[in-house]
Amino acid sequence: MNRLWVLAFFAVVSSGCSFFAPARKGPVKGPDVAATQLLVPSVEAGAAIAAAAALREMVRTNPYPDLFWGCSSPEQGLDVAVYKDSTSGLYYVLLSQHFNRCGGPRVRVLDGWFEYAVTAQGEIVGEVLPLDEAEPPPAPPTTPPTSPPETSPSSDAPPESPVESREPSGEQ
Repeated sequence: MNRLWVLAFFAVVSSGCSFFAPARKGPVKGPDVAATQLLVPSVEAGAAIAAAAALREMVRTNPYPDLFWGCSSPEQGLDVAVYKDSTSGLYYVLLSQHFNRCGGPRVRVLDGWFEYAVTAQGEIVGEVLPLDEAEPPPAPPTTPPTSPPETSPSSDAPPESPVESREPSGEQ
């Protein structure tokens, strides 16, 4: 019986300490039209979802612990460009450094741009490798030469080299 009371006490205490915050804290006043700046023209919603997914993936897999120092959030130090491949329907999201907004140099890591292939639903298909790391394209097929096949010299006589078969010029 005591064990039941102890478990009930812990259940009440642990769940009673957390309160759910309301989703909204009241009406939000719109911005002053003269003070706003259009950062991105209207784009497909899939492009925005792909950009957000690529940004989350880059922050999650970031190998540099001090990359975002001085930034209020990782997004402050990055620029994003989104390209759509019409054949596959994938979005290619390029994240590049712009850390001068956080203080310090603009670029903190050499070759520190990240590109991801992302679906319109925000699923990361993979990271796009730079051209020097990607596999080279397959070589075009070679066709055999159309010259007539050479006959092999007889095994009795050694083959003549082109230098020995020349006659000296000027002697006649």
